[in-house]
Amino acid sequence: MRRLLIALLATASLSAAAADNWKPFPLDQSAYDYSGDKLRQAWPQLTRGFGDYPFPDADWVVTMATSYPQALEKTVAAGTGFTGKPEEAERYAQQLQDVWRLMFRGDFAQAKEQGLALGVGGQIPAMFAQVIYAMFLVPDQAEKHRLLEEVIAYTDEAGDLVQADTVAQFGRVYAKARLGEELSVPVVLKRGYTSQIPEELKALLAKQPQQPFALALYGGYEAGVIRKVGKLVGRMTYGVSADNMEKYFRRSFQARDDLPIGHYEYANALTYVYGDDEEQKVIEHLRLAAAIKPINAMEALEVAHAQKLLAQHQHKLAKN
Repeated sequence: MRRLLIALLATASLSAAAADNWKPFPLDQSAYDYSGDKLRQAWPQLTRGFGDYPFPDADWVVTMATSYPQALEKTVAAGTGFTGKPEEAERYAQQLQDVWRLMFRGDFAQAKEQGLALGVGGQIPAMFAQVIYAMFLVPDQAEKHRLLEEVIAYTDEAGDLVQADTVAQFGRVYAKARLGEELSVPVVLKRGYTSQIPEELKALLAKQPQQPFALALYGGYEAGVIRKVGKLVGRMTYGVSADNMEKYFRRSFQARDDLPIGHYEYANALTYVYGDDEEQKVIEHLRLAAAIKPINAMEALEVAHAQKLLAQHQHKLAKN
C-alpha cells in the first residue's frame, strides 16, 4: 500500500507542477524545435552525452513494459491509460516523446508536469528537466538542494525501470555529486555520498564505459573531494587523485569533445586541484565550451554559464 501511494503521489501532475511555480526559460528557444520527425532524426546528437540511448518509440515502450513488470504496475496504477497492451504503446510513446521535446526546448515545468503524468517512464525526462532547472535557474541554494534531493527520492522510489535506465541513473548520481560539492563534509558523510557516488558511477560505467557525462562527472567528483579535504587526505581516505581526475576527463573528451559541460567541468576541476597554476588551461577549455553551438536548452544554459566563467577568469588574469 505504501509503495502504491508513493507511485500515485509521484505521478500526480497538475498540483505538483503548479506548486513549483518555476521561472520560464530565459533564452531564445527558437532553435530547439524538435516537433514531428525532427526528434527522432536529432536523437543521437541530442543524447550523445549518454552514449547509445534508445529512442522512446512504441517498440521501446513494449520492451520496457515487458521487461519491467513492476514499472508497468506503477504506470497502470497512476492512471496513465497505458496498461501494457501493444496497441496502446504508440499513443504512450507519442506522449513520452512530447515530454522530451519540452525538456529539450527548455519548457522545464511543463516537462515535469506532463512527464510525471505518464508514470515512471515519463519520470525520466521529467527529472532530467528538474536537474537542469535546479542547477541553472534557481538562485536560492536551499531550493536548489530541495529539488536535487527530490530527484534522488523520485529515482529511488520509482523501481526497476528507472533504476535500470542510464539517464535516470546518471541524474541521481549527478544530483548527489552537486549536493556533495555544496553541503558540509559531516552532512555528506552522514548521507553516505562519499561511497554512493563512486559506487554508482562505477556501476554506470560498467554498462557504458565510454559515457561522456559519467566520465566527466567522475573526474569532477575526484576534483571536488580534493578541493574539500586536500590531496593527501583525498588520496589516503577516499582514493582520489589528480591523476585519476585527469584520466576520467581525458576519457570523456576522447568519447566526445563537443559537450560544453565537459569543458567547463574540467576547467572547474583544474581550479579545484591546481589553483591558479593551470589558469591558461582553464581559459582554453572555457573558450572551447563557450564556442560550442547549443542544440537544446540545456546546452544553451551550459554555454551561457561557460561564457560567464570565461569572463571571470579573463578579468582575473588581466588584473594579475
